[in-house]
Amino acid sequence: MVNFSRMRFLPGVLVKTLPLAVAFMALVAGIAYWNISGVFKQELAYRLERESVFAVNEVETRIAGLGAILRTMARNAFVAEEMSGGQLNEVHMQAFFKGLSLVPVPGALVGLTDVSGRVLVSNGRARIRGGVELPADFGAEVSHLTLSQEKMTIAVPVLSDGELRGSVFARFGTDALVNYLNLSYSNKIIVLTINGLIIASDFDMAEILKTPANSFKETWITQEASSALYPGLGVRVFARRADLFAALKGLDRTLIASAFANLVILMAGLVLAALLVGRPLAHLADEVRSVREAEDLSRNLTVGGYLEVARLAEAFNAMMANLRSTLVSHEQLERENRYRQQVEQSLRDKQAENAAIVETVHDAIIVIDKHGEIRSANPATSRILGYPNEELVGANVSMLMPEPHRSRHDQYVHNFLETGEAKIIGTGRELEASRQNGQTFPIELYVSAISLKGEPHFVGVIRDITERRKVDRMQREFIALVSHELRTPLTSLTGSLRLITSGHVGEVPEKVAGLLRLAQSNAMRLIDLVNDIMVVEKLQAGVVTLKMEPVDLVGLVQSTLEDMAQFGEKFGVTFELKTRLKSAVTIGDGRRLTQVLINLLSNAAKFSETGSLVEIRIEKRDGFFRLAVQDYGIGIPKEAIDNVFSKFVQLDTADSKAGQGSGLGLSISQAIMDLHGSTIEVESQVGAGSTFYFDLAEFQKTENAVELSSLTGSLLEKSGTQIGNA
Repeated sequence: MVNFSRMRFLPGVLVKTLPLAVAFMALVAGIAYWNISGVFKQELAYRLERESVFAVNEVETRIAGLGAILRTMARNAFVAEEMSGGQLNEVHMQAFFKGLSLVPVPGALVGLTDVSGRVLVSNGRARIRGGVELPADFGAEVSHLTLSQEKMTIAVPVLSDGELRGSVFARFGTDALVNYLNLSYSNKIIVLTINGLIIASDFDMAEILKTPANSFKETWITQEASSALYPGLGVRVFARRADLFAALKGLDRTLIASAFANLVILMAGLVLAALLVGRPLAHLADEVRSVREAEDLSRNLTVGGYLEVARLAEAFNAMMANLRSTLVSHEQLERENRYRQQVEQSLRDKQAENAAIVETVHDAIIVIDKHGEIRSANPATSRILGYPNEELVGANVSMLMPEPHRSRHDQYVHNFLETGEAKIIGTGRELEASRQNGQTFPIELYVSAISLKGEPHFVGVIRDITERRKVDRMQREFIALVSHELRTPLTSLTGSLRLITSGHVGEVPEKVAGLLRLAQSNAMRLIDLVNDIMVVEKLQAGVVTLKMEPVDLVGLVQSTLEDMAQFGEKFGVTFELKTRLKSAVTIGDGRRLTQVLINLLSNAAKFSETGSLVEIRIEKRDGFFRLAVQDYGIGIPKEAIDNVFSKFVQLDTADSKAGQGSGLGLSISQAIMDLHGSTIEVESQVGAGSTFYFDLAEFQKTENAVELSSLTGSLLEKSGTQIGNA
């Protein structure tokens, strides 16, 4: 047996450490290769699984897109009207469907069936035998998918008056479906499967099918996923094993070479350490050991030799001094460490939660910097606006806006950063947005300002309100129809009541006459309400045209006050015009502006105490005229100010005269001012009264024409109303 204690320092170090170093290097190389290859294989399996799931999701999304196109056809008013009758005009319907096509799948057969699935008309020349298979529960607002290896059929219900009338369907071959989905990319092949059978149409898939069964697993790695929405439909991912494991080739040789190089370096280091610092360090170790055995923290080392060794001894002595003066409880350190880990884990969980919410939310969320460039966008942004995420990030957000907002957006941001005055920031606004294909659609936009790394940023939340607009339009059409049908019998009713109460048809007892007068009064209120509703719907539908001409606001107010004098006496208030202007000429529709003024004066009178004063002021401000109506009545609570311009909204007050009216006056007035490029603002304090005001541009006449566009644009910026919103 070798006696190591009698060997010289250098040979002893080499003999003792070299075998261990070789074994250690081999072990490290083996563990490294095993871990790296294992992690690599797990990552490959995970990526293939994720890609198959993503492929299934993409298939479901694209098939849902085809269903949405068919649903649009099924909801066509012409189709619903034809299907609602007892007799279908096949000539009209054939002409309608003859020109239809499914753009994503050229050559698809598109047609119409009855409730039993029998094909009525289609865009093909020949009739389809056998019809379309419809499920027993068909009729919900979803598409039905029928699959086979040769063809695919999608059907959506046709509803009329809430009843199922038939279906609109599209039928096409699976080859067309494969071409439309276009799943394969990169070095992987993704194919569609129907009931476990592969649908293939490219050369790569043909190569896979030619691979012998005994060598298939050595050549290819596969991963399959099925659709949860469409039973029988799935995808299969094929990847070459050689391509995936190319990175592992030569890894073992590299690790061996690396271990050998490390071993050589280690040997050189050992020799150098033994020659230069081995013995001083051994002496230093003996001194440290003596300190440890003595368990005396006050003892200092006295070691000579090289400067570095002496400094090491000095550092050890300083460390011992610090230990003596700054002993820290082990339990305290453990508690602090556990608390820090809990906080870090909580922070990671919160970040993951926030990321999951942003990634899955239905609305588009966009973050832009002060230059208007998009910094990030969630997946819903691409779905709503049609832009891929890589095209959105780094682009200017103005590309999502139609004109005139596209060319003015940077100025909006600049004005906010310069003045701090928020026109849209912190509020919701309905606007128009532009998709990648140039299509504009209505959105609801919420913008908030944030600070990231000391720089101002803006977060925009975009909601597609196309469906809501459709519902609003249907509601307006329904209200207009009902209002029109109500006005005729109400007019006849009030005429009859007026004829009876006048005594032309004979004497009426006083009690009966009182009831008839009450009925006549309420009938007149109903007529006024119907008229107001029709005005509101016409304004919102944009069918009201204004007769724009020079109007003197001073003369208009004076004329209106003369007409409203008796109304003021009825409510016990006095109207008074206060202005230093002899005239205030603007461009507008005098009749509509008078209607706005009457509504404001009526509300002021109703909410003022008997004997009080209502002031009308006209002031000139930087090329604009401000008309304000101020009362000294009960005022409006702060929480109710945002709703005063909504339809059918009335303040909750015990005053009986304040409760008169339909609650449509301010809504009509605001709509009229929107058509004038302005808006009505309100300032109020409970118990002190309210002030309603609006601004109109001053009329400027040049030698050739009336130039008002620049002033109107300034007014829109001043009032916070964007062009295109009215």
